[in-house]
Amino acid sequence: MAAAEIRRLDADAAVRLAPLVAIGCRSGATVVGLSAVRRTKKLAYVLLDDEAAPGTQRELAQLGRWGTQLLHLPSVAVVAQSFGRADVKIIGIKRGTLAQGIAAKLAPSN
Repeated sequence: MAAAEIRRLDADAAVRLAPLVAIGCRSGATVVGLSAVRRTKKLAYVLLDDEAAPGTQRELAQLGRWGTQLLHLPSVAVVAQSFGRADVKIIGIKRGTLAQGIAAKLAPSN
């Protein structure tokens, strides 16, 4: 069983991702919360707050067997506030154009 690739991002990356994730929430390209992430297959990314419980982090790392990449953020709240939520610790990004846009924002040249 392969673990997900884990990438640690800084607060600036969260700010860059926030508008894209907000659009994704309106289009249905995201899922919010642990339960929704557990139920959703074919996620490209999971944005994970550093304050998420260690057991939750270990559980989500197992999504790598489906090709999901874990993105650790100092605070997912910056991203969640862009779509009107403040209580979110986990956001899933479905595969597709939103995930491609996120990949472009995370590319080294950005």
